[in-house]
Amino acid sequence: MKDRKYSYVRKFVLALILCLVAIPVSRFISPSTIVDASNVYLAWLPLSVTLAIILLFGRHGILPVIIGFALINESFLRLPAAEAAVLLFCQLFSVLLMCAIVRWRLGSRWRHGIPNKDMGVRILWLAFIAPVGIKVSMYIAGAWLNYPIHLSSFFGNGTIIYSIIDIQSLICAALIFTMIIYYPLRMILNPRFARTFWRRSVTPCLTRKKRLFTLVWMATLIATVIILCAPFKSDIVAGYLVPVIFVIFTFGISKLTPSLITLSWPISAFMLLAYNNNFFHGVRSDYSLAFVMSVLICFTINMLYMTRVFSRSQWLKQRWQAQAMSDPLTGLPNLRALEKQIEQQPDCVVCCLHMKNLEFLSRHFGMMMRVHVKRSVTQALQPLLHDGERFFQLPGSELLLVLTGPETLARLHNMLDYLNSRRIYWNNTGLEIEFGASWGELHGSGEALHQTLGQLSWLSEQACAENQVLALTNSLQVVNDQTTERVLLLNKVKRALDEGGIVLYAQPIVDANGQGYHEILTRLVSDGNIMTPDQFIPVIAQFNLGARFDMQVVESLLQWMQAHPQEGNRARYSLNLMPLTLMQKQFSAQFLALFERYSVPAHEVIIEITEEQAFSNSEISILNIMQLRQAGFKIAIDDFGTGYANFERLKRVQADIIKIDGCFVRDILQDKQDAMIVKAICELAKAKSLTVVAEFVENEAQREILLNAGVDYLQGYLLGKPQPLADA
Repeated sequence: MKDRKYSYVRKFVLALILCLVAIPVSRFISPSTIVDASNVYLAWLPLSVTLAIILLFGRHGILPVIIGFALINESFLRLPAAEAAVLLFCQLFSVLLMCAIVRWRLGSRWRHGIPNKDMGVRILWLAFIAPVGIKVSMYIAGAWLNYPIHLSSFFGNGTIIYSIIDIQSLICAALIFTMIIYYPLRMILNPRFARTFWRRSVTPCLTRKKRLFTLVWMATLIATVIILCAPFKSDIVAGYLVPVIFVIFTFGISKLTPSLITLSWPISAFMLLAYNNNFFHGVRSDYSLAFVMSVLICFTINMLYMTRVFSRSQWLKQRWQAQAMSDPLTGLPNLRALEKQIEQQPDCVVCCLHMKNLEFLSRHFGMMMRVHVKRSVTQALQPLLHDGERFFQLPGSELLLVLTGPETLARLHNMLDYLNSRRIYWNNTGLEIEFGASWGELHGSGEALHQTLGQLSWLSEQACAENQVLALTNSLQVVNDQTTERVLLLNKVKRALDEGGIVLYAQPIVDANGQGYHEILTRLVSDGNIMTPDQFIPVIAQFNLGARFDMQVVESLLQWMQAHPQEGNRARYSLNLMPLTLMQKQFSAQFLALFERYSVPAHEVIIEITEEQAFSNSEISILNIMQLRQAGFKIAIDDFGTGYANFERLKRVQADIIKIDGCFVRDILQDKQDAMIVKAICELAKAKSLTVVAEFVENEAQREILLNAGVDYLQGYLLGKPQPLADA
């Protein structure tokens, strides 16, 4: 109780001291001019002090304001008791009533969030209705009481234009100059607010991106105000620099903080009104003065609303960006956030933490259990992380962790031991979850990042089998110690692609006369050893390296064809594409660009695709195939008859060549059904004007049967084994 009384007394004394100091000072420095041979204020700053005190102290500032105004009026005006009481009523009643209305409209926190929050309500009641209420009450008082001549004009005895300017001065004081009193008084009462103001309102304007703009903006504003306030009159200065003030603040809204704008503008406006030789140069009538005051009021309102709209849009933008960078359930940063961090830290270590059984448990306990587990894991491991290290959300049963500190392997082992030594509970039920982890160094972003993440995901799942940590690295020594055979093979494949270890082979595809073209086959060379397709193709497919592999093969072939041109208008080579390559949006454009760069015509290369690609429902694949055909490439369907293809689909296929799979050729001499299937395919293909190629032709008897069945081209060891391209 004593503390509360002490607080009330303390606030009363502080408010009273501020009123006794600020009211006479503000009255003395209030800018004024002469209208109709009478002095009129351009901005009556005691009103600004009143509003600032009420905003700072709330109801505790009412009595100090009343006492302060009463003492100041008595000191400066010395009116009879009745006139002094009425004057005090006119000065404060409307202001206090409007503050009460705003308090009622906005609630107990009506004084918070200045100047942006609930700006419209404050402007309406405090900056317009309160000043009008002051003048209305003074006009009523002037009709009943006789005030001294030097005050009578304020009580309605002046002209209409004088009264308009008088009301505008009160509006300017409340609307423009309240903040110029509010901020310094608040900093005096609470010095920490000065530091907070600097940190929140000034520091953001001095960041690397905004520093130059802020310094140039401030220098331009100060120079313009100094010139306009100079003690000489100039038509050029008045005509050209006055509008510049408004332009400067309009530009500043988009870059500076709202608080800095709302503090800079009243300071500039006060200087222009107090030293108005150039600002009012050319204002030769009372009506012109009223117009200029109206311009100040209108610009201030527009500037406040523009500042509010822009700051709100910036806040929404930051919020949307934050939401786009985080998972709404776990609250963790997502893959987009990871991509952004990788751009800033391109060389870092990424760890994939896999939680075994989480998928199965989520089917029983629900998806929120999975969210709870991921939150529990991140909270448990947070004390073990260094600055700048954090988790990222992945779909499914995994989490990503970016590490920047040393000893990655030892730290991950420590984390796994910690997680495996404790249990996570969901609704008082202990969950049986085992953990495994993988890690690797990232070099690059975009497609390379996603490929690496896919490899880490697979590797972490393998690591769960023994609760261990596996490394994805290009170091053979580390790989041999810590990773599986598949990862070793993956590293060999990646190293071969990085080092250009692609070797092209060619196998002939010929007709009955021995004429035809060659199919391009590929070998990879890594560490001096040759890898065959059955070794590297599964790895390339599993780890999504197909598009990269295909483009390197295409470029290698085009380089050979450019170096060894051949006359004629026939196909020279056929080229296989991996299944996922055609599902890349930009594939056809990149593919055609390579042919244009090496000046190789489209008819010299046949594109071989799988049945899965030919009959896919993927719009991207269909579009890419269509663009390749339009460019002049022939499309061949490889291994026809073993997967998606059937006779119904053959009727609507968009291709030029079909290659009958070797399973129908290998036993064609013993199995009459194979011979019938081959013949049926050939007959339907001829009806569609398709060329037929048969694979795995190994003896003369097979050759004769296939040619008699209608096959156009043959491929197999009988016609020629794969040889290096230079020897083919």
